[in-house]
Amino acid sequence: MASKPWIGSPTFILVMICLIVLPEAANQWSMSGDLESSLGPYLPEETLIHPSTGAMVVASVNDVPIYDVEIERYLQRLNVFDDLPETSLQVYRSTVMSQLVRRQVILSYLQTTEFRASEQEIDLAVSEVKQSLAARGQSLEEFLASGKVDQAMLRRNLAWKIVWSRYLESYLTEANLRRYYERNYERFDGTTRRVSQVYFGNPEDPEGFDWDVAFREAVFLRDRIQQGEISFEDAVKKHSQAPSAADGGNMGWIEHHGPLDPRIHEAAFARPIGELVGPIQTKFGIHLMKVHEEKRGETKWEDMVDDIRAAAAAYLFAHVADRHISDSNVYYFGEDEGSEIDPSFVRRFSDEFIAP
Repeated sequence: MASKPWIGSPTFILVMICLIVLPEAANQWSMSGDLESSLGPYLPEETLIHPSTGAMVVASVNDVPIYDVEIERYLQRLNVFDDLPETSLQVYRSTVMSQLVRRQVILSYLQTTEFRASEQEIDLAVSEVKQSLAARGQSLEEFLASGKVDQAMLRRNLAWKIVWSRYLESYLTEANLRRYYERNYERFDGTTRRVSQVYFGNPEDPEGFDWDVAFREAVFLRDRIQQGEISFEDAVKKHSQAPSAADGGNMGWIEHHGPLDPRIHEAAFARPIGELVGPIQTKFGIHLMKVHEEKRGETKWEDMVDDIRAAAAAYLFAHVADRHISDSNVYYFGEDEGSEIDPSFVRRFSDEFIAP
């Protein structure tokens, strides 16, 4: 465990992240040779550079390359990274790469199904792009060159738009959306839960706080509570380092989304009423939580349906990618697959990549 991680779990990021138009940078050029490692085989650097655009291959899916320019384009669209240090920015860069890989896995699969995009459909989409650019006084060639994109890369992006929209249209029926809502109502209708915590941390000196020791202590305390050796209430009094210890560790009523660290909000709904949650780690410390009761929200279906549709689309993206990625030949060149992301940016990533 890192000594002071502020970048959190990728749980929801794996359920989300992936769509929207982006002048992609991929072509039909495929890599030759036998690929023997998930980190990619050794290949000369010039082999990993697009011969005409200069874009660098960072990953491949079934010999379809993913380029660095695609990642940078998404980061520019998200427009939240200007002030981040390079080490943190690299986490986001790797995460975007991971999602582009998963998107290509889905595209490869859907192109073998009834949802596939035909060459004629892609030709028509290219023509529409040309017309749109011409109305702005720009040729397709100028547009592609400005983003280190070629025709094949553009066609792959357009194919993705066609098949993913078609797939979502087939599955996101009102009946399916209502079923998804019933299983996840607390994420949409304003449901709240009353939560208490045992807190381990030192906000005044986070650098001097021993995260590993605190986490082990929280795990040990959780086990003692679950075995009946100590009550949660007594554990709060004896071990919590937050001012709320005098009030039973009360954190108040928490919604699924809100102003606290996103891990706190997710943890509050992770277990049934009355059970312990965690320990979980935020940039503030270690939290061992207990959920006491729940109040259902009163938001109407009509006011939730857009959010439900977006969340269901993210679920489908993750489900299809997870199901088919093991059947795909996926390789990374020069850097590992992204695995973590600051959860404060999860919703922004979701809005940018998943929206049909």
